[in-house]
Parts: sequence; structure tokens; C-alpha cells
Amino acid sequence: MPELSKESKQRLQKVFKCGQFTIRWGFIPIVLYLGFKRGADPGMPEPTILSLLWG
Repeated sequence: MPELSKESKQRLQKVFKCGQFTIRWGFIPIVLYLGFKRGADPGMPEPTILSLLWG
């Protein structure tokens, strides 16, 4: 395996940190977005922001 320079290691660390941040803070909003986009199952009421807050 080739040796990485110090600059390359720092870049990789920065990329991994950015990826970690994106996954941690983006997961729940993406799940909520996809849930609203797909809509409710047949026979169920449509989801709303208020139903999520009060439920």
C-alpha cells in the first residue's frame, strides 16, 4: 500500500469529518422528506407537520 503524504491524510480526514457531519445532521430530515413525499398508506390520514409535533 503506498504511503500517503501528510497533506493527503489531512484532506482525507477533512472529507471523512464532512461526511460524518452530513450523515448525522441530514439523516432525519431526509427520512421526513421522503415520508412526506411518498404520502400516507391507503386509508390513513395524510401526515402534517402539526400531527408530527403533537403526536
